[in-house]
Amino acid sequence: MKVMVLGLDGATWDVLEPLIQDGLLPNLARLRGQGSWGRMSSVFPPLSPVAWTGVMTGKNSGRHGVFEFVEHDHDPLGGRVNSSRSIQSKLVWEIAAQHGKKAVVGGIPMSYPARPTKGFPGFFLGDFLSPAGAPDFSSDPALFAELEREVGTYRPWATVIHDGGHEAAVLDDLQDFLDQHLRTISFLMNRCEWDLFLFDVMATDRIQHELWHVWDLTHRVARGREKELAALRPRLIEFWQSVDRGVGAIEAELPSDAALLVMSDHGFGPIEHYVNFNVWLLEQGFIALEDSFYVRQKHWCYRRGVTPEWIYNVMSRLGLGGHRVSRFRGKQASLLDRAGESLFLSRRHIDWSRTRAYAQGNFGQIFLNVKGRQPRGCVAPEDVRPLLDDLKAGLRAIPHPETGEPLVENVYERDELYHGPHAHMGPDLTVVLTDWRYRTIGLHDFTTHRVISPAFGPTGDHRMDGILIASGPAFRTGASPRDAELLDIAPTVLHLLGIPVPDNMDGRVLTELLDPSATPIDVPVHASALAPAATAATTPHAGSNGAAAEPVYTAEEDAEIQRRLEDLGYL
Repeated sequence: MKVMVLGLDGATWDVLEPLIQDGLLPNLARLRGQGSWGRMSSVFPPLSPVAWTGVMTGKNSGRHGVFEFVEHDHDPLGGRVNSSRSIQSKLVWEIAAQHGKKAVVGGIPMSYPARPTKGFPGFFLGDFLSPAGAPDFSSDPALFAELEREVGTYRPWATVIHDGGHEAAVLDDLQDFLDQHLRTISFLMNRCEWDLFLFDVMATDRIQHELWHVWDLTHRVARGREKELAALRPRLIEFWQSVDRGVGAIEAELPSDAALLVMSDHGFGPIEHYVNFNVWLLEQGFIALEDSFYVRQKHWCYRRGVTPEWIYNVMSRLGLGGHRVSRFRGKQASLLDRAGESLFLSRRHIDWSRTRAYAQGNFGQIFLNVKGRQPRGCVAPEDVRPLLDDLKAGLRAIPHPETGEPLVENVYERDELYHGPHAHMGPDLTVVLTDWRYRTIGLHDFTTHRVISPAFGPTGDHRMDGILIASGPAFRTGASPRDAELLDIAPTVLHLLGIPVPDNMDGRVLTELLDPSATPIDVPVHASALAPAATAATTPHAGSNGAAAEPVYTAEEDAEIQRRLEDLGYL
């Protein structure tokens, strides 16, 4: 049996369901009708590197060691981009290869560079975290050249942005991006030998980040432009119809006994406000600034609104929206940006010897500045517990600006979210809001001087509920997943391939979806013998903390990828 996992990155039933009900997505409707379907929960945080690593390993971050795009190793001033070498676990296709299975892997975030490095069991194509022009972007340069003759110069990423009224250009670019990836899938399906096929279509994520305000005209960014943006809605629907036609064509090319899993790594929804936890931590005295005239001068400007947010608004008014100011860092490239940067208060001006806690990450992650863990830690071990309690109490008291009710739904401690040998690398606290239109941000070049501020840049962002459609004779018609999670993909795939599932996976086989008459019934669900110690081919290095130490990227490549992540709205 062949197994295909087709990722429609960020796809959500909140968008697809109305279109299906209107009869506009007949192929997705047909696949749902003849198979199993439902919602699938993402991991926390619902970010590509963490979510897709969960798909590839079936494990939580505490077991595989990836918590964000950038691993800071508890150094608030450091950080390197994560890669496949950061993953301290075997990947699903590595396990499959031990059983003689071949795989095609394309566009899966965090899969670059290929694992194993030599002799990839099938064909590998890198992802948007690959360096531009990397010689090891594919595992077979000759086949990659053949692919490019078929689909044109291959695009691993698209960084087009809507800022400045460029919505139509975004639609043009992302339609082309989508079409090329659909043609790539078709080419590789028919050109390669494979038992397992995994591909992530990134265009579905990008279009929701950039154009949620076109889909939802009640969005704050759409106000005053409703008529103009409504005229683009048919083109946005056509994009999703192209996705539907592509899925239908892919399914038609599969062998009749193949198993097709159409899934998303997270869902999507609107983003209208930022919650800036480092501003709150500064106001509450948990972050301390250096005591010098130079920093006091910057702090004076900061309190009066001279921030990257102000620069962004200036740029937009001048029609310079084609360059996106980072949401998290005053680290800009243009002459106007650099002029503003000289005024910004930033992490360089924090007195780390007196700072007790700081936020760092995309989804409400807060770290204590602990002695012996952070380079300039000041919190003694005996003070950790009371500090955690103080932070949790203060965070829960932040009011929702529209209702007055608590804005914070929960504040999780590390061991409530993560377990395993790398759990200690996770944040001490993770803050989840009641209203996800409010987006937490966390790196500490102070983007704004307000705890809650209007969002700028992307108008859509990730949600916890993704999609799952399971089609083919292996699946029951009309079945629904029960509390399915991303981590269930890897064990379910291995089971469909007739391979025992390692017992150190956190996910489970989605047996409620399987037709026993068409799936392997004599394969044990778990087998610890299939989780051997890592070898040099899969996990070639480890640092003192157990995470990957030797960098995959050069300093220039790391900086390039971080700039790309800024353009995409992740840094």
